Amino acid sequence: MTSRIEYNNPVAIGALGLPYHYEMVSDAVRVAPFKKAIQAVSKGKVVIESGCGTGIMSILAAKAGAKMVYAIEIDPKIADFAQNNFERNGLKNVKLLRKSTLDVTLDDLGGQRPQVIIAENLSTWQATEPEVQVMNHMNKTLADQKCVRLPMTVQNTLELAGTKFMFENIVELRTHFFEFSGIKKPKILSKPIVFSTFDFNGQVATSYDKSIEVKVSAPGIINSLRLTSPLELIKGVKFKSSDSLMPPVIVPLKEDLKVKKGNVVRVQIRYNTNTDWERFQASARIVK
Repeated sequence: MTSRIEYNNPVAIGALGLPYHYEMVSDAVRVAPFKKAIQAVSKGKVVIESGCGTGIMSILAAKAGAKMVYAIEIDPKIADFAQNNFERNGLKNVKLLRKSTLDVTLDDLGGQRPQVIIAENLSTWQATEPEVQVMNHMNKTLADQKCVRLPMTVQNTLELAGTKFMFENIVELRTHFFEFSGIKKPKILSKPIVFSTFDFNGQVATSYDKSIEVKVSAPGIINSLRLTSPLELIKGVKFKSSDSLMPPVIVPLKEDLKVKKGNVVRVQIRYNTNTDWERFQASARIVK
């Protein structure tokens, strides 16, 4: 069981499994920017981490000099694993909260408002993970007025794409998929354009029904969208994607569009965050 499987069904009942977490902690492309940001902002602060998993980021915060770290993990098996890691590192400034982040109250934090929030409940466009809901809850009920959020912002971008959906001229498989290594990349027919920006310093909408116009940069057949979510953890510390976290997602369109360079395509997207890709609705038509 790996992130390549679980990414498609992160809300399945049961633990994600240690092989999944092994892939995440061993992914230096993912861990390095979070480590840099955590070490820059944690000293002397009250820190809270949503969904701590193995505990790696809470441990980094504690070792960076955090006054206190509250590590939240709802999965009992992985929570035990995290607790063992806290004890192995001899940390006295970490407390494990075995519950959903959405149920955490100030009483759980001893009345202390967190000055740093670490929330790596991330997925591309937040389509399959509860990042928005988690951040909204913590901002509304827990966060200190000058709290630092990791991540700070996420930009959801899209590109028009032409993707191979026919194989061996006998099987057509028109489905969304994740651009992991080894997967053939689509032909890109537009420059990336920002569909939405999630600024986690405030409340963020959880559902979207919006159209956007995209200019075609190369001729071809548009049959899909390529979605990405580059984020900024703190100012100057950025993350785009890795093979275990937030890979580009290719979403098929119902109909092919034959386009020329300079055409304008109106893309309509409707979806809720923290649901699944099967419910993500996208359509497109040429308007110029």
